[in-house]
Amino acid sequence: MNGRSFLVPAQELSVGSTEAHWRASAGRSYYALFQEALAALQRWGIAIPPRENIHAFVRLRFLYSTDAEVKDIGKAVEFLVSLRNEADYKLATAQRFRSSTESLRAVSLSRWAISRLDQIESDPDRLAEVIASIRP
Repeated sequence: MNGRSFLVPAQELSVGSTEAHWRASAGRSYYALFQEALAALQRWGIAIPPRENIHAFVRLRFLYSTDAEVKDIGKAVEFLVSLRNEADYKLATAQRFRSSTESLRAVSLSRWAISRLDQIESDPDRLAEVIASIRP
């Protein structure tokens, strides 16, 4: 299985009729992008240091890139992890989950960022630039 497979249940949940559906959709949207970004880093030869918080490592590696497009992917990861954290850990606050709006946005953003990763990987020259922009 690959990370993007989580987009299927994320989409299904985003059109559900309850707050629980929309909160769960946010989580699956995050994990779809997180897993794809992690797999990309591994394919690109970026090693994850032992005992490193893997979620922070992936997010920060993209955010601290010198490439604007890669930074945008990092911003997507950052937004989605924040939304997932709110969805999973702040059950008393329903503000963002009173409708399907945020879950639909999360699915769309995750899908967009994964497509950007695919486009980067389809162009060897562009991929080399991106790898250079994220190497420590």
